[in-house]
Amino acid sequence: PSVTRETNRRASAFQSKRLERRYWILLILFLSGGVLSTIGLLLYNNPVPFDSPSFWPVVERRITAVITMAIAAICQSLATVAFHSVTSNRIITPSLLGFDALYSTIQTSMIFFFGAGALVGFTGTSAFLTQVAIMLTMSLLLYGWLLSGKYANLQLMLLVGIILGTGLNSLSSFMRKMLAPSEFDILQARLFGSVTN
Repeated sequence: PSVTRETNRRASAFQSKRLERRYWILLILFLSGGVLSTIGLLLYNNPVPFDSPSFWPVVERRITAVITMAIAAICQSLATVAFHSVTSNRIITPSLLGFDALYSTIQTSMIFFFGAGALVGFTGTSAFLTQVAIMLTMSLLLYGWLLSGKYANLQLMLLVGIILGTGLNSLSSFMRKMLAPSEFDILQARLFGSVTN
């Protein structure tokens, strides 16, 4: 029993002291690089001289953008780890299952059927919550039956997700080709994330 207790006390996430030291060195290097990059983003190519009173308002606006990027990076990494933990699989991603194609199809069909004015007017918190509700409903309808009942199978869900993702991408691509150039520009601006927004 004393040998087991001694072994448990020495249990570590690292196989050796050398790997642990390498991990901490790399972590410190990456954190230092991140801090230097953040300072560079805030100060580099600022059109206002440092001693001007207008210098700090520009830096404050850039701080907002850097904080937005950090929040997006943290949320993306946590969502990926959570998704991998739930599925017990490090290969499956939301993109592979067609969730991004579902979002793209919802946005494209809105401008295709209701026009650019509907998409431009569809902004704010209520629009965001409506989109989340639509995506959750569609996802539950599409994947709920694949994860429950006697046909619950991760491989089948992956196969159906890839097929649905490909089909939804093709459908939204077809609708995009039918749009006027001005509507297409509005749609493209909506489909890509914006740090300033």
